Amino acid sequence: MQGAELLVKMLEAHDVRNIFGLPGDTSMAFYDALKDSRSIRHIMGRDERSCGYMADAYARLSGRPGVTEAPSGGGAAYLYPAVLEADGSSIPLVALTSDVPLSSENRGALTAMDQVAAYRTATRFTSRLTRPEFIPHSVRTAFRAATGGRMGAAHLAFPEDVLSGAADVDDNLYASPECSRFPAWRTRPDAQRLEEAAELLLHADRPLILTGGGVILSGAMEALQTLAEQLGIGVVTTVDGKGSIRETHPLALGVIGSNGGKAASNRTLSESDVVLAIGSNLNSTSTWGWTLLKDASVIHVDVDPNQLDNNIACEVTIQADAKLFLADLAEATRSSGNKGQWGQWVQTARKDVQTETDSISKIKSDQPGVLHPGEVITALRGVLPDNAVIIADAGTPTPYLAAYYPTKVPGKSVYAARAHGSLGYALPAALGANVARPGSPIVAVIGDGSLGMSIGELETLMREGEGITILHLRNETFGWIKMLQKLYYSERYFSVDFDPRADYTDAARGLGARATKVTSAQGLTDALAASLREDLSFIEVDVPPEIEATPPVAAWERDIEIPAEQRSRRSY
Repeated sequence: MQGAELLVKMLEAHDVRNIFGLPGDTSMAFYDALKDSRSIRHIMGRDERSCGYMADAYARLSGRPGVTEAPSGGGAAYLYPAVLEADGSSIPLVALTSDVPLSSENRGALTAMDQVAAYRTATRFTSRLTRPEFIPHSVRTAFRAATGGRMGAAHLAFPEDVLSGAADVDDNLYASPECSRFPAWRTRPDAQRLEEAAELLLHADRPLILTGGGVILSGAMEALQTLAEQLGIGVVTTVDGKGSIRETHPLALGVIGSNGGKAASNRTLSESDVVLAIGSNLNSTSTWGWTLLKDASVIHVDVDPNQLDNNIACEVTIQADAKLFLADLAEATRSSGNKGQWGQWVQTARKDVQTETDSISKIKSDQPGVLHPGEVITALRGVLPDNAVIIADAGTPTPYLAAYYPTKVPGKSVYAARAHGSLGYALPAALGANVARPGSPIVAVIGDGSLGMSIGELETLMREGEGITILHLRNETFGWIKMLQKLYYSERYFSVDFDPRADYTDAARGLGARATKVTSAQGLTDALAASLREDLSFIEVDVPPEIEATPPVAAWERDIEIPAEQRSRRSY
């Protein structure tokens, strides 16, 4: 059997159903073998980075590891940012790259590079295979690394002559079936530490649950709601944890942090005396420089022991899968009789959070033909059904959607690539989301900078997707950077603005989308409603740049009101 055929059989054995990638000289044997697969769909993109983002989004929404592939040289280099983003966000991703033949090693071959060295810092596991017989074991290792423990990315490099070479087939040809979904294996909490956590939580005056993306990756949403309702404890989330509990739930107290956190949610967290933090690394952004937790005793639960006590000193630390921990804690506190003990505090916080959430609908732009981002959020909230998926690109979309678009169902329905703030993520990710959830409306909300990095993938979305809407918030600048220049660099604007003559709707139309430019709130509502009936829609709306309409970024909202000389450049 040829090495490439062996690779395809191992992917089929791991129940891989979709692969996102594009061809190159060194991957021809793999493509020829993949053509004969009856169970794997190959989605060809236009850029390797975009293909990686497609696989990332597919994993987030399907519960299956994403698989992406790229050719040698530039292809492997272009794929790297997407692999880095997935690994940083603990998204199970298996990246397959082809490589120059072993016979060309150290001979200056075109597209030769040390792929293992390049990917070592961006993955849980990376390996370059030197014999076709190593393929089964290496594929199993890659899937285990991606889906077990602290999940993330894995990478395998296949020299061209390994893919085309003959391999002996024996009983080594088997899969790790647990790794076809994630998390592959779950860790129960230590009983004594669980008891310590329960005691601390039950004797608190103002306890709060804080959830990160680990709760969603674990599929622990139902277990979270059960515990919260059983004890009557409110729940705040990080941006990655948005969707851990539906935000229309009476115990849902919104997103916290310095980017997309509501003032009422942040205030509630800062007032709590015991915080049960689950599946979050408690980084500076989610805790606004750790100020929101300075007066609380923290119980930190994470599947990765390296995260425990890493950023703040915790009262109790527990290595465990979020779903098993929540189920065990619910059982341990079932007869505590604490339900409703903190009811008034939670109700007051909920009312404040809801008032702030609803305030966005009152904001209107005073510029003709320009909509405030708040009007965009209001239109989305009014039109999209409960099963819609919204993907926010970095910049303007993320903080507004995090703060003001309430999720109506538990799970991943509004999200952004947060590990590295990757511009250009949302448009290709829309296709991965579409493949994972066919039939659900998919909306990618993007800015000018993001669109410039990914507009070519509109052809891919036209060819491979359906029910996708690209909502372009146009402000003709790298708005986030321009805001930093305004606040912290004396308004010395430099190299951040785009040419206003660019016609993105015309370009989108030429790439196959039903493209519309809207100039009013009603026009946006009508265009969004129409987009739900189209395979691919592109809607453009002019919005003010961040320097004119400050987004919900806590430090910016504070610093815009104080003298320039008192501002700290890294306070956001």
